Amino acid sequence: MSARTAEEIQRWMAERVAGFLELTPADIDVRAPFQHYGLDSMEQLRIIGELETWLQREFEETLLRQYPTIEAVAAFLAKAG
Repeated sequence: MSARTAEEIQRWMAERVAGFLELTPADIDVRAPFQHYGLDSMEQLRIIGELETWLQREFEETLLRQYPTIEAVAAFLAKAG
């Protein structure tokens, strides 16, 4: 599978976060910390699990704490390729 761009990852993550919160992806600010949206640890783990499946890679459970915004996660993952 080819590497995803930061923009693709941001779009995917915004869709997932919006889905958990019953918002539209346009309502999600990719620069806002995850804690701003009130995602609990189980929701964060579900996002990481879905991200692992989508990108066919494994990540630490602390990924969303290490990179606390969608923008930061996407930049890290795109760079890590």
